[in-house]
Amino acid sequence: MDASSAGAAAAEHVLARRLNHLFNTTVKAVDKRGRPVRFSTPEVATAITEDPSHAISISRVTLWKVREGKANPTMEKVRAIAKFFDDHRPEGAPRVTAAWLLAEGDDVPEPRQEALPVQGALPERAEQVRAIAMRAGRMSPERLRMLLEMIEVIDPGGGHALPGAGS
Repeated sequence: MDASSAGAAAAEHVLARRLNHLFNTTVKAVDKRGRPVRFSTPEVATAITEDPSHAISISRVTLWKVREGKANPTMEKVRAIAKFFDDHRPEGAPRVTAAWLLAEGDDVPEPRQEALPVQGALPERAEQVRAIAMRAGRMSPERLRMLLEMIEVIDPGGGHALPGAGS
């Protein structure tokens, strides 16, 4: 492998990693239970293709290959992908640009999705809260009281006593 193909492979890896970050953190809606609903690869491909502001079309298979690091899209397609995610970023979040998607190195800050409609939580945080809630839902009343007491010790709740915690 020569230096130019090694550079292209590294750029594909950066693009795939950052594109997957955007797919994992961009929320299109919140379901009835307050959970974030994210865009699928086919939905993004369709939205990019149907965007009247450019003549770019991209198939769901091509977009999937880009996400897997198995395709090297044209610069026009990278710009169209960046535009889609920039158009769907939360208010106040940094811009999503083609330059950011392709930039090498970790010195380029990743756009953060800080203001989700799910009570302002980050996607990772929402997932953690949901995982804790699911496990707590399977606990006996006695273990649930113990968990609430532990939470109260770790995070006193800003003066709000948790129901069933403490004596």
